[in-house]
Amino acid sequence: MQLVRPTALLLLLASGTAVAEDRTEVSTLLFAEKRDGDKGGLIVVHPQASFGVDLGRFVTFDVAYAADAVSGATSTVYQVDAVSTATKFSDLRNEGTIALGFKGRRSRITFGATVGTERDYVNRAFSGAASIDLPGRNTTIGLAYSHSFDQVCNKNNGMATPLESRALVGTDPCDKSGLIFGKDDPMGRTRWDDLGIDTAQATLTQNVSPTMNLQLAGYGQVLDGFQSNPYRRVRIGPNAPQEHIPDTRARWSASARLNRYLPKLKSAIHVDARFYDDTWGVVGGNLELGYSQYVGKSLLLRFYGRLYQQTAAKFFKDAFYYQTESTAGEYFTGDRELSPVRNVSVGTKLTLITIGGDKPVWGLFDKLQFNLRGDIMFIDNLAADNEASNAGGIDKQFIYGTSLIDAITLQLGLLGNY
Repeated sequence: MQLVRPTALLLLLASGTAVAEDRTEVSTLLFAEKRDGDKGGLIVVHPQASFGVDLGRFVTFDVAYAADAVSGATSTVYQVDAVSTATKFSDLRNEGTIALGFKGRRSRITFGATVGTERDYVNRAFSGAASIDLPGRNTTIGLAYSHSFDQVCNKNNGMATPLESRALVGTDPCDKSGLIFGKDDPMGRTRWDDLGIDTAQATLTQNVSPTMNLQLAGYGQVLDGFQSNPYRRVRIGPNAPQEHIPDTRARWSASARLNRYLPKLKSAIHVDARFYDDTWGVVGGNLELGYSQYVGKSLLLRFYGRLYQQTAAKFFKDAFYYQTESTAGEYFTGDRELSPVRNVSVGTKLTLITIGGDKPVWGLFDKLQFNLRGDIMFIDNLAADNEASNAGGIDKQFIYGTSLIDAITLQLGLLGNY
């Protein structure tokens, strides 16, 4: 289950508004993660397709579909000996988006709506994105906003305290009436908790010179509602209650991207830096460096590397601390995305562009773009900042495979303009 998705929707709308011709795109992404022994792993297959048309000179219409087929194994309890409690799981998410855009000579605005469903989660979102080119067309300002009112299936714990709360299990019923609104179980076993998400983003894109482009972006998001993983349990002394994290989270980030074209080499260099902070105490940042090279007129190769590191949420402790010292406050979690972590990823992307001349490509497209991308990831979970010993804690809970590579990502895509 993934609780936050509006960012992807905003990026979809922001990129779609810049296209000035009919288009269709299909792609599939494969993500595979391996952990040591029987600690499990994760496989995600993510197919998606989009179709867009121009309704006259000033109106665009886009529809998109995406799915996530997730399978793997994970520890049922965040504890020192978690290796003995790994269980298999699988899930399927479906998501549909429609967007209506209006464009002028130097401005664009798009409105969109998204509905996504999976067994235990319902996502409903409305969004808008607008941009304008200032006189001279060297400066572009963009704004985007979305509001998502989601629902999460959860165990009905009634008046139980956090240390008494039970976690959801795969056999618990999660009824979605009409696949849009969650419906509480009439037998009182489960309920649907609300989660509201407001996301805003502002961008400034500047052509610094004929061969250099700079973009500055600010991002903010406020989440209000149930944000725990309803399945995850945490060993607190002799008990294993459902994890308990705050209902409110505010986060923001600032990023800068620089692209420089090198005419003599027919290549470009890319630099991307980002800083992140939130009210849960997670502070992170990443730096990405990339290099693109044209080979002939139709082949583009890109190579890149990315370093990311973050601190832990202020209420995150390793498993050893929870079992020997109890919690450090009201909240407790075993979410590795809230742990101190560092990862390095390197990858390459191949793009083959075919432009039709007198005859359309495949008898239909003016331009056809084929993309193949591969990434490998190296993950290093850092020690939590605890007073208690870390032996048998986070390092043993989240340890990845003894092989060199911790995860891989493969993506295959086809984009046609006509």
